[in-house]
Amino acid sequence: MKNSKGTTASANRPAFGRKQRPKERRLILLDQEPLRRHASSECSRAMARLEQARAEWKRFEREDKPAFGRWMAVTFGTLLTRIREIENLLQQKEALVHEVEMEMAFGGARSERSAFARVQKRRDYSPPVADPCAGGPPPPHGDEREDPRFSDKDAEEMSEFEQELLFEELLSVLGMDPDRMSDKQYARMFREFKARVLGEAPPEPPPQLQPDPAPPGTEQGRIKEIYRVLVRRLHPDTRAESDPEVSMLWHEVQEAYNGGNLDRLEMLLALTDIQSNTAGEHTSLFQMRSVLAELRGAFNALQRNLRAARKEPAWGFARLADRPALEKRLRRQLQSDLAWHEDQLQRLEALIAGWSTPPKPRGKPVHRTQAHFPF
Repeated sequence: MKNSKGTTASANRPAFGRKQRPKERRLILLDQEPLRRHASSECSRAMARLEQARAEWKRFEREDKPAFGRWMAVTFGTLLTRIREIENLLQQKEALVHEVEMEMAFGGARSERSAFARVQKRRDYSPPVADPCAGGPPPPHGDEREDPRFSDKDAEEMSEFEQELLFEELLSVLGMDPDRMSDKQYARMFREFKARVLGEAPPEPPPQLQPDPAPPGTEQGRIKEIYRVLVRRLHPDTRAESDPEVSMLWHEVQEAYNGGNLDRLEMLLALTDIQSNTAGEHTSLFQMRSVLAELRGAFNALQRNLRAARKEPAWGFARLADRPALEKRLRRQLQSDLAWHEDQLQRLEALIAGWSTPPKPRGKPVHRTQAHFPF
C-alpha cells in the first residue's frame, strides 16, 4: 500500500533485526558522592568487625592462654612430666628401630639380630661430637676481620633516614609543611641542613645539569610523596605506643616503597585515612573499594584462626567459672594419653629385647639306629 509520497509502508519500517544507531553521543557525568558515602560506611563496618575480632584474638593470646598454662602446670604438673619423659623414651626407641630397619634394607644384614648388633657396635664406637657451646664462638674469618661492615663506624653515624626525620622535625618547628614543598626545594634544603647542622661536606656539583630524577607529577614523585606521609604516620619513633597492627602496616609500606608499587602505597594511604577519619576528596572510590577488600580479607583470615582457637580448652579460660568439670575431663584425657604412650613403649622395648638376646643354641641331632628284623 502506497502512502501520499508514493512509497510503500513497508519501506518505512526498519529492517528486521537491525538496530538503529543513535545520531548523538553524549558523556553522562555520574555523581560519585553517594557511592563514596556507601563505600565509606562499608569500610567503617568492616573495620569495626575486624577490630572486634582482633580484640577477641588479643584476649585469647594475652589472657586465656597464659592463665590456662599456669593452671595446667599447677594441676597436672606430675602427670605432664611423666608424659614428656615417656615421649622422649619413645622417640629414642623409634629412632633405634628405624636405624635397624635401614640396616636391614641397605646394609646387607641377613637378620634383625645381626642388623641390631651392627647398629649397636656403630653407636658404641662412634666418636663423641664436640659441643659447639663449650669452646665459645668460632674465631672470625680473615675476610670478616678486614670487612668494613664489621666495624663500629657505621653504628656511630646517623643513617640517611634518621637525618631526614630530624630535618622534617625541624621544618615542623619552623612551621613549614614538607608535603607542600617541591622535590627540588626539599632536596636543596635537606642538603643545606646536612651541611650546616650536621657538619657534612656538601656533595660536589655534577659536571652538567641533570634532570630531576623524580619531578612532581610523575610516578616516582608520587611514590616519594605518599611514602613521606606514611612515614610520619607509622614510623615507630614517632609513635609512643607499640601496636603490632601499626608495625605490620609499616613493614607493608617499606615493601611497597622498595618495590615501587604505587597502587599499594595509595591503598595503604587510603587505609590510614579511613582509620584516622581523614578520608576526603583525595581518597578515590577505587581506593576505598581496595581498602574494603583488604579489610574483608584480613577479617576472613582472622576468623579462621578464631574458629580453630575456640576448639582449644584454653578458649575463654580466664572467665571460666566451672573449672572442676574441665579438670575432670582433662585428667581423664591425659591419663588415657599416658597409658597409650606406655603401651607403645613396652612394645618397642619387647621388640628390641628380642633382638638383643642371643639365639638359643640348637641341640645335637639324635642319630637313630635302624631296627634289625630277623627274617
